[in-house]
Amino acid sequence: MILGGMWFPIYGIIVIFIGIILLFLLGYIIRLNIRLNRLHKKYDFFMQGASGQSIEYKLQEEVRHLYGLKDIVQKIQDEQQAILSIQNYCFCKIGLKKYDAFDNMENQLSFAITLLNKKNDGFCLSSIYGRNESRVFAKPIINGTCTYSMSDEEKDSLSQALQHEE
Repeated sequence: MILGGMWFPIYGIIVIFIGIILLFLLGYIIRLNIRLNRLHKKYDFFMQGASGQSIEYKLQEEVRHLYGLKDIVQKIQDEQQAILSIQNYCFCKIGLKKYDAFDNMENQLSFAITLLNKKNDGFCLSSIYGRNESRVFAKPIINGTCTYSMSDEEKDSLSQALQHEE
């Protein structure tokens, strides 16, 4: 082979080939070194906080904070459970029937209202309005039934309350 007007033996070609490979590897090493320096700068940036604290210290602090929140969440869940158990005894089903108790009355001033909890326990309150007087009656409701006799309006009020979804 002729290179620069001279004949080179096969060893010369191998030396040139190895030189090219070495130049390529040297360029690759320089490129890797630049990337490593950039990565090292990023690492140093993340390991130093604004006040010189390491990210490890900050993570430990956040984990301690999370454990504190875990206790708070448990307290909230306990309180929520207590509220839910109390809620079973609160009135959440309501039925109302307004009516005229007497033929000569207007404006439906008499009413029957039923208040029940989730277990269908509660009472029915009836008010009969007349021109000269007004009467109020209360009847207990247990498991959705009343042991006393009920007027049609009270029965309507009770059925309205029982139809409410929880």
